[in-house]
Amino acid sequence: MTSMIVELNLIFTYILQSLHYSSSLSSLLSLPSILSLPLQFAPQASAHPYITNMLTASILVSVIAIALQFFYALLRLKMVDMQKLRRMMKEVNDWRREYMDAIRKQDKDRIEKLRGKQEYMNRLNMEVMQMNFRPMMVFMIPMLIIWWAVLPQVFGHTVAISPISLNIVGDLLPITCTKGMIVKDVNSITEEINKHAEAIQNPLIRDQITSLTKEARELVDAGQYITARDRILTAYSILNANLESKVQERVPSCTAENEVLLWAWYAIASIAFSGIVMKITRTEMSIN
Repeated sequence: MTSMIVELNLIFTYILQSLHYSSSLSSLLSLPSILSLPLQFAPQASAHPYITNMLTASILVSVIAIALQFFYALLRLKMVDMQKLRRMMKEVNDWRREYMDAIRKQDKDRIEKLRGKQEYMNRLNMEVMQMNFRPMMVFMIPMLIIWWAVLPQVFGHTVAISPISLNIVGDLLPITCTKGMIVKDVNSITEEINKHAEAIQNPLIRDQITSLTKEARELVDAGQYITARDRILTAYSILNANLESKVQERVPSCTAENEVLLWAWYAIASIAFSGIVMKITRTEMSIN
């Protein structure tokens, strides 16, 4: 886990330094649009995932996360001279440690001497970050394809269940499902269904659909999330049977409180096994 944090820190630092040294104004202007990409292209989970058993789903997602960790480790072995990387990191870290020691002891002679090497160390540090950045960029391509196109369709929104809530920072970064999330999803979905139902000419069918959506909202308030989901799917079935243009089915992200979201379980598995994978493949990196 420590190694993964170190690598991410180096990569983010490299990006910031690259932007700082870049003379191209367009790179800076395009930064907000780049940062907004994950928000605009969030993965859309399937209403009918192939794997619905929580135990099977959690194991398979963990296996995929570990496999991608091995893939990334192999990329690093192929694209990075690990001996050179470790040697450069040791040189930078030894200098940094000696420099901090000189500052603590107020040794002005040592400080001036070490400052003379600062520009060289900055260049060395940039090269270290570039070496780590290259395999990361190659790794991102298959990871994003799997994350956006494959996993949500195979597993749906959630893949595990926790005995307690894991939402340490609340709704800012939800890891496990809450009743509020389910209610919000159901209200949004039922409003969309009712809006599409207005195009149906037969008032009896239209009333049947609105009755199902109303019942779904009532069931969610009563805590019957799975039954509410079934009512929504029934409403979609009737709706699409009476419309020429089919409406894409949507379902609530969760069917129970404290279910673990797909992305969160994937991240937990990746972080948990990253250190082990790095030790096995001898790609572990530490700046201590």
